Amino acid sequence: MQDARTIMVAPNGARLQPSHHPSVPVTGEQLIHCLHECAEAGATMAHIHARDTQGAHSLDPALNQTLYQQVMDAIGDRMVIQLTTEAVGRYSPQQQMALIRTVKPEAASFALRELFPDHQPAHQAVKDFFAWTVEARIYSQFILYHPQELARYYALREQGILPSQGHHLLFVAGRDRTPPRGTPEDVVAIYQARHLDDTVPWSVCAFGQRELSCLTTAALLGGDMRIGFENNTFDVHGRAAPNNAYQITQLRNTLEKLGYCTKPVQALRQTMTQSF
Repeated sequence: MQDARTIMVAPNGARLQPSHHPSVPVTGEQLIHCLHECAEAGATMAHIHARDTQGAHSLDPALNQTLYQQVMDAIGDRMVIQLTTEAVGRYSPQQQMALIRTVKPEAASFALRELFPDHQPAHQAVKDFFAWTVEARIYSQFILYHPQELARYYALREQGILPSQGHHLLFVAGRDRTPPRGTPEDVVAIYQARHLDDTVPWSVCAFGQRELSCLTTAALLGGDMRIGFENNTFDVHGRAAPNNAYQITQLRNTLEKLGYCTKPVQALRQTMTQSF
């Protein structure tokens, strides 16, 4: 039996505009069309950002509620839909948490550094919020940029501030470089920092042209992968990729050559259910 890996897609992100790439989806209709293509290519989870009428990233609860329901109605049986809480320097933890309490998505992502800043005590409201996400069965992804952030994640769990149920980890390779660019060595470094609990599912995304190499490294180490225009719009040859589905196809073909298959959405949802 082949080892299975989950492919997630991040098709638009908070900042990318059609002026940067003509195939970046910014409207609800564009996003739905893109996600159908991505599901066909092998992705089983989608990380989505709502955009306002000017194309800017928004955590407005009403706007996100409308987009999330629209996408779920069109895509939900084909993919797990994960809603972002990315602050982009504009939104507070209170606004991030209010978004998720309002929409109640099946999955959500949280940057640990935004909700739990270094050297600051965790607020009771944040602790209560994450206890609520477990009660609400919202599969929570914690985004980590460096091995020291992984250590902080473990510490928050040991202190009982973060629950031990219903979440997984996303390691980001290369975000803080200028320009952002990840390397396979970044993936190995944060993988080696896993020491207290190696049962939590984890995945990798990577900025820059070495995205595919980073994600392949993650697969070889037992992790899942997130790919898409949020992190990189170029193929391995440095040419503009035509769309997100193309990137997924390249990754899936690479995985299959290495003897891996892609996990179907039903298996992913079973993993999510069993995490609580």
